[in-house]
Amino acid sequence: MRGLYVHIPFCRAKCGYCDFASAPGAPGEIDAFLGALAAESARYDALAGGFDTLYVGGGTPSLLSPEQLERLCGIIETLTGPLESLRESTFEANPESLDAEKAALLKRSGVSRVSLGLQSTQDRLLRKLGRIATPEDFLRAYGQLRAAGFHNINADLMCGLPGQSLKDFADSLDWLLALKPEHVSFYALEVHDGTPFAAAGVNEEPDAAAAMYEAGAAALGLAGLRRYEISNFARPGRESLHNLNYWDQGEYLGLGPAAASYLAGERRANTASTADYVRAASAGDSIPLQYSEKLEGRAKNAEKIMLGLRRTAGIELPDDIFIEFKGELDRLLQAGLIEKSGSAIRIREDRLYVSNAVFREFV
Repeated sequence: MRGLYVHIPFCRAKCGYCDFASAPGAPGEIDAFLGALAAESARYDALAGGFDTLYVGGGTPSLLSPEQLERLCGIIETLTGPLESLRESTFEANPESLDAEKAALLKRSGVSRVSLGLQSTQDRLLRKLGRIATPEDFLRAYGQLRAAGFHNINADLMCGLPGQSLKDFADSLDWLLALKPEHVSFYALEVHDGTPFAAAGVNEEPDAAAAMYEAGAAALGLAGLRRYEISNFARPGRESLHNLNYWDQGEYLGLGPAAASYLAGERRANTASTADYVRAASAGDSIPLQYSEKLEGRAKNAEKIMLGLRRTAGIELPDDIFIEFKGELDRLLQAGLIEKSGSAIRIREDRLYVSNAVFREFV
């Protein structure tokens, strides 16, 4: 498979934990960005028709007006063809910026899947995160998506938040599961350099997060959502095909500021500066890159293992890669972090929360 990722670098307000390339944008800035996006996409017309999945992320893609959303879909379709022809097309949204008109427009445009941010159902925790939407906003937006005909909705949930108790998390998860979403992504708070949380000295709470993580995984399993990746749970047949392609080390093209691509063994990422991106793309110049590297040999195989181990099913490894990484794999087996069955390895289910200790062996 080959995926297409499109990054929309605008949001209404920056959340405290967010380290993505995003900032508030005025209507004129968004229109200028869409012009630059059209110019960048035109450079890849040789790849047109060669995409299986689409993911529109951000930022907050649902911040765009209906007219801007229609323009965005038109730009994307120059590469993908009709969106309904794709195996999967996902659009990220935040509840406060999604309404019935936008939900219907997305469905009409051929989008098949929407990822909606919840994070928590406690207003005090949402305010700490810098989130604008309330649980009532989420419920309204969720209902509008269902009314528009969406039968594949993901919800994002967080654990390990400052001041969050195990009961807070359990209440949020129970509230969400009552809505019967097809997919849930939930993850522990990580405080990254350069974020508002880092500047404010907010600390992670790994012990509390671990307890919530294990309780959440059990509750999701009982509700019929199978964990297929460290932080992702889905009903049968509703796994994210776009993300599965990442974890299978498949090819993808990224458009927009900070968007990453992996094509013909080369990994690269556009500049994270929206101003620099718009300036270069609009002028027909080369878009500045954050990095570019050719993955070959041991580095490529190490990444293959790391990505494959994110999946709960693990990864089948040929003999030559087993031999190449025998020392690392033996250490992990002896530590009880992974298990081996024939030519397949996977992280033990009771060690998924400490998966970073596994991945460090291959960095």
